[in-house]
Amino acid sequence: MTAQAGDVAQGFLWKQEHLAPLPIPTGQPASDLLNLIWRKNDVYLDIGSFAMGAGFITLHAGTFMFLFIALWVALDGDYVGALSFLVFFSCFLMIPLWSLFIRDWKKPLRPPLRFNRQRREVCVTEEDGNFWFVPWERVHAIAPSVTNLGTYGASKHGSLIIWLPLKGLEHEAYTPNTQGWVMMVNPGGGTSSMAQWECIRSFMEVGPNAVPESAHTEMLADVRKDGYLGIWGGLALQLWGELRAGKWASAFGSFCGLTIFGAPWIIGLQTQKLANIPDLTAPEAIEWSKPLPPEQWAKRSPELARAIAEREAELTTSGRAA
Repeated sequence: MTAQAGDVAQGFLWKQEHLAPLPIPTGQPASDLLNLIWRKNDVYLDIGSFAMGAGFITLHAGTFMFLFIALWVALDGDYVGALSFLVFFSCFLMIPLWSLFIRDWKKPLRPPLRFNRQRREVCVTEEDGNFWFVPWERVHAIAPSVTNLGTYGASKHGSLIIWLPLKGLEHEAYTPNTQGWVMMVNPGGGTSSMAQWECIRSFMEVGPNAVPESAHTEMLADVRKDGYLGIWGGLALQLWGELRAGKWASAFGSFCGLTIFGAPWIIGLQTQKLANIPDLTAPEAIEWSKPLPPEQWAKRSPELARAIAEREAELTTSGRAA
């Protein structure tokens, strides 16, 4: 039997929540936590993921740490030891890792996943240009999460998985072993995954105004206006303001972002990478993306309409009780 929204499977230290189908309200506000929204208009919503920021931060922090250690050794008077340390870790660790990262960074962006609210369909496009259309109510959204126990306590990690049937199987019955096209992002699980999914669900079921605008356009405008130095200056002013206000924890985070993690670099580089977001190029997909007269818009299935009404009544009741 196909899992439905609201179904929960869980075990020791793990949990898996189904958010769709049917795509009913999650109870969370739509929030684009990972800046997945690439393009939005009255007809369709494009989402995509370019998740290389964590890799850059890790490599930048590692490079910073090795340089700091080398400087520490040099200040102690052991210049040969400091140079040997740098050469060893550069040649056998950091340079190979940076090379792999840069190679992946230069790869073209994958085509976006396009949600058409007027047709109530989703266009899946592969890197080779192969594409197909999936009914909106056949999209599966799953939010798995896991709790890790460590020396410093428990930490929770989670993701949002969007599953769509493969080409030619759009109307086939779903089973747990059915292969499909998968997009996985990591907003954190639980309510965070719900809020990220709610961006997509609200666009399709409520409308464009219920969804945040793409953050990439504004970020690109700021970078082009102020340049990379403007990013450094903005974060430095933020640090200064936090210090003056006595917000020591926030100031420490901003300082680490400026130094250890290289936040200004990743903000600027990632903004430039997303300056030219790919579009759908197949003639059929372009025609499919054009607006329709309101009388030709696809409608919710009766099953989904009932499920949404029941869920909204449940949320209203729980809100009053709270």
